[in-house]
Amino acid sequence: MVIKVVLLTLVLVQIIYLLIKVKNSKEKKHYIPALLVSVITGWSIYKSFTMYGFAAVYTIIFSAFGLLVLFVFTKHPPFLKEKN
Repeated sequence: MVIKVVLLTLVLVQIIYLLIKVKNSKEKKHYIPALLVSVITGWSIYKSFTMYGFAAVYTIIFSAFGLLVLFVFTKHPPFLKEKN
């Protein structure tokens, strides 16, 4: 249960960070994949609260992977050509 609360807190912090980054960015459309990943990850963490056994473990692992992908997509948006 503690792991689920930690994951939920992390996804909320990352979503807030993502929204701040989108607000300050000129290229908002490049953050659409990160927003989709955040919705999917948040939903899977929410659903893990009602699961028991191996289903909950697999959902938590999937959610942790989703948090990693969300972090990467927020820091380096896909399809964005950065200027050197």
